[in-house]
Amino acid sequence: MKKLLGATLITLFAFSSSAAMHSLPFTQTDLEYVDESKTYDVDYHTISEITVEEVEIGDELVWAPQYKGFDKNLGEIIMVVDKLIALGKKIWTIVEAGKPVVTVDMGKPISVLPKTDSGQLAAFYDMDSWSMPMARTYKVSFKNGFGSSVIGFDYTVNFQWGGRYENKGAYLTGLNVQASNVSVSWGFNFDASSELVSIVNHGSRDNPVAGAAVRVKYTAKSVLREIKTSESFHVTGNGQIQKLY
Repeated sequence: MKKLLGATLITLFAFSSSAAMHSLPFTQTDLEYVDESKTYDVDYHTISEITVEEVEIGDELVWAPQYKGFDKNLGEIIMVVDKLIALGKKIWTIVEAGKPVVTVDMGKPISVLPKTDSGQLAAFYDMDSWSMPMARTYKVSFKNGFGSSVIGFDYTVNFQWGGRYENKGAYLTGLNVQASNVSVSWGFNFDASSELVSIVNHGSRDNPVAGAAVRVKYTAKSVLREIKTSESFHVTGNGQIQKLY
């Protein structure tokens, strides 16, 4: 093994002119050691652009496990803000070693529910007016120095909104991120995870409107480079979803 280059950090900021497609900023770090007995194509193993765009949902829509009859346990309390309590799993893996993670125990989806005047979590079965499950799908592509897509995948954001407690508020449940259609070219490895970043009350103390921000983090590796990036989105109890670029 031989040291290839002093570790360097490259931060790339590129923004597409297309309204439907955005380029994500990312960092790209040279790996310190490579096998000196092999020859590598630098352009092939270097990422030049990462793009994300919303795609139309068709019959291939991937619903999160809670909408397929899995046990809908609300999970543990992970965050409390004002009159809101977030439950579920704070961080969960959606792609591991280039394969989508779809298992029964992949982690509880996020719920943002009311905190009663006594400081307790309101009983879920006392809530009503939940919407039908809502979903948005986004396509992500990592392109190398030749302009070829070497890593690609879709991720779907699922959630239900509008839940009310004692005829007040607008809450969230079933918030999840799930990957599909993952493709990773030879010479690359790819992992992705999601994390609840924050919750907020968009309404008043008497009539709360839940909001939740989720970050999706990506780590890709070639034999020469490690690439990291992330993107975030915000959903509300009124059924809104906003990408945060």
